Amino acid sequence: MIRAVFFDAGGTLLRTAEPVGRTYARLAGHYGWQPPEERLEEGFRAAWKKRIGEGAGKDGTLGKEGWKKILRASVETGGLPQGFPFEDYFEEVYAHFARPDAWRDFPETEKVLGRLQEQGIRPGVLSNWDPRLRQVLAGFDWSEKLEVVLISEEVGAEKPHPAIFRKAEQAGAWAAHECALIGDDPVSDGEGAVRAGWKCALVERPARGLWEALASLGI
Repeated sequence: MIRAVFFDAGGTLLRTAEPVGRTYARLAGHYGWQPPEERLEEGFRAAWKKRIGEGAGKDGTLGKEGWKKILRASVETGGLPQGFPFEDYFEEVYAHFARPDAWRDFPETEKVLGRLQEQGIRPGVLSNWDPRLRQVLAGFDWSEKLEVVLISEEVGAEKPHPAIFRKAEQAGAWAAHECALIGDDPVSDGEGAVRAGWKCALVERPARGLWEALASLGI
């Protein structure tokens, strides 16, 4: 019997308010550079894919320095000009994504969390993120329904490492078979949960959202 359902955050409960490349390009304009947003989007996706391909967590948890590397790789793809004040730019980008208005929730999020509570199942978040996530979540009323929020940088381990799953179990004194994870990444979420002995369901938007994921878990 499932007693706790954890959700990944980005791509599962939340999405960026605008494409990442657009945000990167728009904020670069504050420093006199107008790069093509499509190139920065390509750079971001390539940098993110590279990190996931190399194994999330192998370089430690993705904290501020990790995001600095990803941003630099992204803007270099767009032709980062010599002398550009990258450090100042990075601080602005980093602060931007700590703001709730930089994010949008998926339309079913609040109702899904409410359904779980009605069924006596405790909802939580299990995310490869940093403490900025707490500030982001605070901007959404439904975050009050989350009974446990575990963030990789605070825990010291990232999905798919089993340590973060064990921490989640300890938070509610649950056994592995009583926990489930809904996420969007086949490796960090899918393989991580299975190796930890959890049940798992993946969203694949727009065809498969949170309701479909719950149904596949028998909830």
